[in-house]
Amino acid sequence: MQAKAYSARFETWLIRRFMRSAFSRFSIDYLREACVNIHGIYKIFQHYFRPKRIRALKLALPVLSDAKTTVLDIGGTADWWADVAPVTSDITIVNLDARLEADCLRAGYKFKVVDGRSLPFADGQFDLVHSNSVVEHVGSFDDQQRFVSELKRCGKAIYLQTPNKWFPVEPHLVAVFIHWLPFAIERRLVRWLSVWGWVQRPTQAQIDEFLLSTRLLDGREIDRMFPGYRRCDEKFFGLTKSFVVVKS
Repeated sequence: MQAKAYSARFETWLIRRFMRSAFSRFSIDYLREACVNIHGIYKIFQHYFRPKRIRALKLALPVLSDAKTTVLDIGGTADWWADVAPVTSDITIVNLDARLEADCLRAGYKFKVVDGRSLPFADGQFDLVHSNSVVEHVGSFDDQQRFVSELKRCGKAIYLQTPNKWFPVEPHLVAVFIHWLPFAIERRLVRWLSVWGWVQRPTQAQIDEFLLSTRLLDGREIDRMFPGYRRCDEKFFGLTKSFVVVKS
């Protein structure tokens, strides 16, 4: 009986500790906003995964500790580099979304509207070329190969991260398993079987546009595009969540 009482108290303590932790990190207003904006949902997951990724990034790439290092970020944002907090501030961000320019310039970074498949930079111009969760959005496998070729061409060191196709959870939709189904079936399920569908309430046209513009890669394709490069898999409960390719 006494053991059961201690167990119940410990369980209650754990629940209270979890609730305090959750609500100290995310206010009620923030959680309410997350119910109507998918990016609020993404941030909840980022609070767990992003610090680990950044620690691994800094460990794998000591060039970020050098104030003279030049960095090119393909498809990035100023928010990511605010979290990374590298010693260098010589960072050029290229993105197709011109709306990001003001935030990048305000943070002290350079910004260009550029297609990552055709970069206007010289061979080896940057000490590090970086890409975080972008290659899955550039088009077909041929487009992805062009993107990777440009990344490798412009950087002396490289870092690329992309989600694993065979991880059970699709990270953009926040949905389980349905991304493994044929397009004709998946497009009918996204609205009702994904967090993205519940929160954003997309039209069928918006769903189709998203699915046709997102192509997750598997391990064999990553190895084919990066022969001889170091690949570090991000794990979650023993499963490969994302691929990280590094050349330091």
